[in-house]
This record gives sequence, C-alpha cells and structure tokens, in this order.
Amino acid sequence: MQDPEELEGQIHDIFHPEPDYGSEGLEWHEMPPLKRLEKHHKLDTSYWKPLEYSTISPLMRVTREEDPELATIIKSHTAPFELFMGTFRLFGDSILAYNHSKERKGPYRYYPAILMSAWSAFEAYLRIDSELLVKTVPNLPTLIKHFLLEKEEWVDKKGRIQQNTRYRPIQERYWVFLKYGFGFEYDREGTIWQLADQAMQKRDELVHYKHADLPTLTTTELWLHLEAILLLMIEPSTKVKKTIMHSLYELYGMLEQLRELIEDYEERPNFKDWTITAVGNMFPCPFNNIDDDKYPDMGNE
Repeated sequence: MQDPEELEGQIHDIFHPEPDYGSEGLEWHEMPPLKRLEKHHKLDTSYWKPLEYSTISPLMRVTREEDPELATIIKSHTAPFELFMGTFRLFGDSILAYNHSKERKGPYRYYPAILMSAWSAFEAYLRIDSELLVKTVPNLPTLIKHFLLEKEEWVDKKGRIQQNTRYRPIQERYWVFLKYGFGFEYDREGTIWQLADQAMQKRDELVHYKHADLPTLTTTELWLHLEAILLLMIEPSTKVKKTIMHSLYELYGMLEQLRELIEDYEERPNFKDWTITAVGNMFPCPFNNIDDDKYPDMGNE
C-alpha cells in the first residue's frame, strides 16, 4: 500500500502534466509513443514526429464553404479523447479507492463501468470519423457509406426512397472503416485484433450478463482490456504511417503510467463463492401464471 496522499498526487500528475517550456515560451505538451509498443507489441512507431497534427500538417484540412453537417462533426471531434480521459480518470479513482483495502476482492463497483466507458469512447471515435469519412471522400461507394453509418435504403411500392437504421457489430464497421478510410485490411487472426476481441467478449459478458459464469474482473485484466482497445487504433497507425486518432499516444502514455500504480484487486458478484442447494432457495419472481406447484409463493407458505 502506498501513502494515500502521495498516490493521489501521482494520479493527479498523470492527468495534469507539467507544461513544456521552449525557446518561445509555453509549448504544447505532447506524449511520444512509448517503448513498450515496440518492445512488447513489436509495433514500429518510428513514423511518428512531434506536432503530427499541427496547424501546418497535411493531416489537417480547412473548409471552403458553409456546411452545417460538417460543423457538427468538427464540434464533436474531441469527444472520443474526452471520453477516454473520463474512463482513465475513473480507473485512477479505483486505484486510489482500493489502495487501502486489506481485502483484495469485493463487489462490482468501478470495473464494469470502466470497461463499458472505454468501448463507448472507441465507438464515439468510429462513429464520428465514419461521418467525417463519408462527408470528405466523394468517391466512396454508396453501400459502404450506408454500412459505416448503419443505414439501409429501399424503394417502397409507391416508388419512394425509404431509409432505416441497421445496426452492425462495431468490429465489422471498424474493419470496413480502415479499409476504405486508410487502405488497411486488419488481420482478424492477428494478436492485437484477438486481444481486442477478448476485451469485447468481457464487455458482452457484463452487458448481456453471462449469468452461468458470474464474470469477474481483476485490475490487471481490466488494464489489459483498456490497452487492447487503444492498440486497436495504434497498430493500424503504425502500418499506414499516420496516427489515425489525434492524441492517441498521449492516451496510451497515461494508461501506461496508471499501470505502474496497480495493486491487483478483483471485482466480482456477491454470490460468486456461495454454494446454492437444490431445494429451498428463495428468489424474486414477479411474473404472472407461475407454476405454483413447483414454485409456491412465500405469502401462501
């Protein structure tokens, strides 16, 4: 266990780094790719240069005409970064909360919400940049536009064009997004894609609750799932030689610093270790037309 005040200060410094000062005064703090990406994940980040998204970068564009739809996209463009920041701050809060706990396991509190929040941030990135891709690339096939924006169109009996929403798995949309946005075809059998798939499976176990398994999450498992979500964007960046999401390595740097403060803890359902006997168990069951012979109500009993 660390001193709570010292730990709180370390976590605060991760999210509020000291500003950089150069020859011209205050400069933008920019986190470069960390060595872990190369050493542990074998990713070549040598393409990265400081100020990759500066105001004079070829990755930056400027509008030439009024476009309210594009203006809305631009206003939302920092939302994925902000959602990831909120996710990591909550992870930092969990590290601080469990630092003084003698018991190293307890009920669901932080971890399911943190994992779902991370996927929400990734979904926001994919949603917003899919809208931007459709808006800025004129020769994108119509079917691909509909696929990315989860729309479908058809002609009704009166010859009118009708439109509906058609939801698709996030991994499918992301694969198509990379192919048509960057010319990159992700290897679905590759290590990083599989790690992200495991993170999605854990998310699904909690959202579509896998009651037979009573899913648990440890701090280390959660951190690896968070890393896998960021790697899902970092690996394509290293292949196409441009970072596909602004400030991506800054997010990864924060997550790596949080890893150094982890003391493993497990969040789990309260009844995980209980032994339930076959007969005599009471359980909430508010439905109509229940079989009273098999499951008598306690009021009549």
